[in-house]
Amino acid sequence: MKTITISTENSETYSSISNFFIDYYMTEANGEFVKVYLYLVRLLNSRQAVTVASIADHFNLTENDICRAIKYWISRDVLKLNYDGNGRLSGIVLLPLYAPNMMGLKMETDAVSILSNNTKDVSPKEETVPHLTLVADNSTPSSEERTAPAKPSFSKQELVDAFKDSNLEDIQYLIETLFKLPITQSRNATILYIYDTLEFDADLFEYLIEYCVEMGKTNFRYMEAVAIAWYKDGITTRQQAKERSVIATGIAKTIFKALGIRCRIPTDTEIAFIKTWTKDFGFNEEIIKKACDKAILAQPGSANFAYVNAILDNWNKNNVKTLADIDKLDKAFVYKTSAKNTQTGNNYRPKDFNNFEQTKLY
Repeated sequence: MKTITISTENSETYSSISNFFIDYYMTEANGEFVKVYLYLVRLLNSRQAVTVASIADHFNLTENDICRAIKYWISRDVLKLNYDGNGRLSGIVLLPLYAPNMMGLKMETDAVSILSNNTKDVSPKEETVPHLTLVADNSTPSSEERTAPAKPSFSKQELVDAFKDSNLEDIQYLIETLFKLPITQSRNATILYIYDTLEFDADLFEYLIEYCVEMGKTNFRYMEAVAIAWYKDGITTRQQAKERSVIATGIAKTIFKALGIRCRIPTDTEIAFIKTWTKDFGFNEEIIKKACDKAILAQPGSANFAYVNAILDNWNKNNVKTLADIDKLDKAFVYKTSAKNTQTGNNYRPKDFNNFEQTKLY
């Protein structure tokens, strides 16, 4: 078939779209979702103030349609949401895109549910909707998040020489036994990349293999993706990896169940929330579950990690340590509200008390 060229004759501006998006992400996406992503890229370049309503108006769609598109791209790690200190949505971040061999840990998230809160009651022309900031995630990684080095192109001889190391021979044998896969040259390259370039010692590498088996993901793509994620998090020992996996597969299951989220591996954003709750705030699983229960009572069907974080942040500020402290805080809130209602002649009694201002988009 005869080839063709594509060119332009005028000076109009263009938005830059990653070829990874065109080659890999766009092919399986709904057409409306693709249009929304392309428009977000356009808005990023224009530096315009943005609202969900204005995006919906541009396409003559409903705000819920826009929310569904954003939720889809979040589930593919194409976008993420930013929140202010009060847990309110403040921005949409366009994330770097990757080729399929780097996409082994794509997770779904329920974080975008805050977008659809009460949208049906707001007119697109109302100015009560806060502006969103669109930014590209091109920031320099912090000291706690490193950039993983690219996989080298190992020659056949380099692989032969490297695998004279007894540690690598043991790792090969463990993978063949547990993954039930034959070792090929490309798979040896992945093993050497993790062992040598990412600097996983034998003990950490063995735990990586065990972790993949535990998760039911006995393939090299997943193993490499997990190794890269651990490298970025600064994990260098088996114990550190175990602590991370406990968060990913332990308390996260309790939270997902309480919030009605389908059980899966938590996203990096969700893990960050959990680390804040358990390490910075020092809350145990029982208190975190209590916060999830309160979030569900306050926002049935739309409770999310950001809302739970608002509750736990409030409890942390009030020095909550036990469930009894929560009961005392609730009773104090009820007493204060009742006293205020008595003074104003208001006989209304709220049905539920979370002792903090509810998170609302509008």
